[in-house]
Amino acid sequence: MFGTYFYNETFKRAVSIFGTLFNNISIKKTKSDGTVLAENKVPISYGPKQKFLQRLAEEPDFNNRTAISLPRITFEMSGIEYDPLRQQNKLIREAKANLEAGDTTKRGYQYNPAPYNINFTLSILAKNVVDALQITEQILPYFQPEYTVAMKMVDAMSEVRDVPIVLTSVAMEDTYEGSFEERRVIEYTLEFQMKLYFFGPVYTGQIIKSVIERDYVIGSQKTGFTTSEISDAGLVKEVKHYEPAFQETTSTAVSNSTTVAFATAINSKISVNDEIFGTNLTTNPTVSAIAGNKLSITTSAAVTLDAATKLKFVGSVDPSDTFVVAETVTFYDEGGVDDYATNLAEDQA
Repeated sequence: MFGTYFYNETFKRAVSIFGTLFNNISIKKTKSDGTVLAENKVPISYGPKQKFLQRLAEEPDFNNRTAISLPRITFEMSGIEYDPLRQQNKLIREAKANLEAGDTTKRGYQYNPAPYNINFTLSILAKNVVDALQITEQILPYFQPEYTVAMKMVDAMSEVRDVPIVLTSVAMEDTYEGSFEERRVIEYTLEFQMKLYFFGPVYTGQIIKSVIERDYVIGSQKTGFTTSEISDAGLVKEVKHYEPAFQETTSTAVSNSTTVAFATAINSKISVNDEIFGTNLTTNPTVSAIAGNKLSITTSAAVTLDAATKLKFVGSVDPSDTFVVAETVTFYDEGGVDDYATNLAEDQA
């Protein structure tokens, strides 16, 4: 239905990061004087605790009497839910830090992600109280009630986000009842909530390399203005974002001519009607024609240039480019038909 395949491995990253938080916990057996008799690292496994409890309760055969060693830590992803409180504007985009390697006129971007909370259940299984307390006490101080980790969300992007992991509850169970043949298991269950984000696919779009802004007064159509030229027509600000520009260097000097030559062939993306910057004319000329070998062009107006002059060619606004914005904003003077001189006299009165 959606038509674009992507896989950011968000669930896989979440499970890996959560399990890594608890993979270096150890317990010690000490004498009354503090001498350490043994130190053991607590193993951690992904899976529901019921599987491990069932394995402990099984009666193995006579020739292979084994059991799961305790203590150990198990964890599993127990649920996922949408978090509307962290939702941001869905149309805001995050761009990549670098341009695309295959096409330097484009840059990758993603839209704002969807916020979801992933629930994890961590179980501590031990055969005596001291071991269980040692493990639990090495976890609780870090969650007040959250512990924040830095997580790179998507490999193709450069963004790293802080992801809080919140400890929501702690419960303890001691199965001391039963026959002497049954194995005692002390269990601490810790519930966590990871505030994660799910990103969509990475898109690519053209970048803006040239921006032109002009201020002029309606009627005069001048590129600049003075205070005396502001009339009741109002001030108009025109802002245009142009498609990527290409710079070329002239090979010889030009004296009041419409023919401009270049030492090497100009970029193939330069086309007729592209605007030419760097000619020092009041109004920028455009490209009227391009030679077949692309070593020279014909301009819409005669120009005078020195040799090795750098000219910049830009095209018109491309509506299909998602990065292009073209707008004209009009600011009208307050006061109806009063002009600037009238308003200035009123202010000084």
